[in-house]
Amino acid sequence: MFRDTLVLTRSVGSTDLRIDVTHLGRDLLVTLVGGEAHVGAVALGGFHTRSYASVITVPDHRDDVIAKEAASLISKELNCSCVVIVGIHVSNASEKQISQIVEASFTLIKELIEALK
Repeated sequence: MFRDTLVLTRSVGSTDLRIDVTHLGRDLLVTLVGGEAHVGAVALGGFHTRSYASVITVPDHRDDVIAKEAASLISKELNCSCVVIVGIHVSNASEKQISQIVEASFTLIKELIEALK
């Protein structure tokens, strides 16, 4: 059953990630931020006869990978349209930290999907 709002959080070392969901009728607006929150990428996902996702990215940002995959997964699993905004920034993050943050982001997205089923 869908709820009006939902917030999930997860810590990765000293970085806190937060995913917020707002219902727009049957559709969803999802924000995923961490570290220095900002808008790095926006993706639109949907599922009609097939799953699709389109993304817009701020130059020099890498949030598009998470945004596009999240929009595709959420729309496919929940059979809705969704907009996903991602903005995660940790200054001087190592490759290992980035990998852990990406992994934790997808864990949050999967938890979100399960919570909304």
